[in-house]
Amino acid sequence: MLTGNDLKTFIMTILGNLFAAVLAVRTFGHWAKSEWGKFVTTLLGAAIVAFCVWAPDKAVTVLKFVGEKLTG
Repeated sequence: MLTGNDLKTFIMTILGNLFAAVLAVRTFGHWAKSEWGKFVTTLLGAAIVAFCVWAPDKAVTVLKFVGEKLTG
């Protein structure tokens, strides 16, 4: 029987693998067409999304910290 933590781990694993597959296809396409701006932008966006997918607890902590600094 799955507990909440096991289910969370399972879903995050599936999302992480889907994310990696989509990233690989998009990045290879931009690289092959020499679309360097889109290539770099995709990698930077991917780094942010990967952080949120593979380290969600740390991402929430960082977002709370940034939000507190912006709102005072």
